[in-house]
Amino acid sequence: MNKNQSLTSGAMAAALIICISAIIQWLPGHDVLAFNSAELSDKIWSLVTAPLLHLGWNHWLFNMAGLALVVGIFNDQFDMRQLFNNYLLISVISGGLLWLWPETIEYVGLSGVLHGLLLVCLINATLKQPWYLAVIVALLGKVIAELAGFRPDHFVGPDVALIHAAGMIAGGVTWFLQRRRLADAVNRQKTQQD
Repeated sequence: MNKNQSLTSGAMAAALIICISAIIQWLPGHDVLAFNSAELSDKIWSLVTAPLLHLGWNHWLFNMAGLALVVGIFNDQFDMRQLFNNYLLISVISGGLLWLWPETIEYVGLSGVLHGLLLVCLINATLKQPWYLAVIVALLGKVIAELAGFRPDHFVGPDVALIHAAGMIAGGVTWFLQRRRLADAVNRQKTQQD
């Protein structure tokens, strides 16, 4: 796939996510789509739907602008499949981590997935241009500061720092899983059995 096709495909995937999120935001009955760690067994779909739902249109606009920015800056890393795979893996892994937290966590919004997606992109970029490591360190520092109590005015809810941290961890796991080819894992197991 050439760079122009990648840009178009990644941009199309981001536009589709934005459109789906706008439709979900517009529809009534948001409670059934929101993530609640205590109710996850009854609402497993919320792992994927909660990031698409937002507290209001300002929250939605802020997150969608973030998605467009990440896809625009790192457009050479995305085609449609890659963006959807990243979205699904990061949202499911981060939701699973939040489910493991001992207290009940409720959330809606894309910011956790955006933190994970940004980390995946930055790790890939660092492999080509090592100076991106400074950006990873700054992003990690931001999340650590949030966990330590730094709360910007735009934060809504007590669990935003945990959501961002879970997204970052999920992004690291997603990057690792995408770098490891399934065929390599199968061949390794086959060699060990012989």
